[in-house]
Amino acid sequence: MVEVEIPTVALALEHNRNKLAAAARAGEVLRVRRGAYCTPDEIRVDGPSGAAREARNKALARARALHSQLRAKHVFSHKTAALLLGCFVWTTPRETHVYQYYRASGHAAGDVRRYSWTLAPDDVDEAAGLPVTSLVRTVVDCARTLHPLEALVIADSALALGADRAELLATLDAQTGRRGIQQARLVIELADGGPQSAWETWVRYQLLRAGLPRPTTQMPVQTDAGLFHTDLGYEQWALGIEFDGRVKYRPDGVRPGHDPAQEYLAEKARADAVRRAGVTLENVSASDKQDVQAMLDRITAHIPPDVLRKARIDPRLPPS
Repeated sequence: MVEVEIPTVALALEHNRNKLAAAARAGEVLRVRRGAYCTPDEIRVDGPSGAAREARNKALARARALHSQLRAKHVFSHKTAALLLGCFVWTTPRETHVYQYYRASGHAAGDVRRYSWTLAPDDVDEAAGLPVTSLVRTVVDCARTLHPLEALVIADSALALGADRAELLATLDAQTGRRGIQQARLVIELADGGPQSAWETWVRYQLLRAGLPRPTTQMPVQTDAGLFHTDLGYEQWALGIEFDGRVKYRPDGVRPGHDPAQEYLAEKARADAVRRAGVTLENVSASDKQDVQAMLDRITAHIPPDVLRKARIDPRLPPS
């Protein structure tokens, strides 16, 4: 399990309300939900991926705040549990997802998504000091209820964290009769622990949706400079697919002191070695989300025509 750091939260009930309100007006604290505040340093992130990371920090802070504010027994679930367990998510939840024993009143907070209590003891775990649904139960819940892409991102990262596909399917079988079973089974069967980012899962989702064969994740390529791996690929056609995360080409984009020039040179040397090994490389980036078909056209240009003639859009995988 990945150790997830949650921002420190100050509750209005435990502090002087007037001072907290004044601090919020002065920008010294940020309100993350009703009656809960964090310092800006706990939430804000500089850099090109700052907005997404800030949204994640706020979601984690809201979970911590709600845990302190709720009096009834509860367990965080669905996308909130996925975040707390260290899974990738495609979009950060604006609501906090939680199982609880009692039915919420008509005055319940609008930033909380509540579910009735249907958990067995094995379905409950702990992450970052908070009660959460187990990794397996979280994947199954998300696979039944989320858009398939959202669910696949979580399922892929859960397998990388150690979830067992057979256990996922067994847990799903125990929920026969509930909504979303067929979709969940498809997501679990398509899940792959290889993607190292949500964007890599997104690329794989587009290939699967287009009816293409399943690509190999972390495809090995033996070169004269050593063994390398491409993010995705088709070994049978000597085709590698790399997701180009622009953040690594910015100062401090990966870690403090990160040198983008060195990163660029290392990536270029690696790509040159892969090409010398006879593997074609196609690069994709977040900008390809604006024209998925153009991205697919670049990739399928390297796939035999007889394979493409058999490809059909998978109706079970809707557009993302």
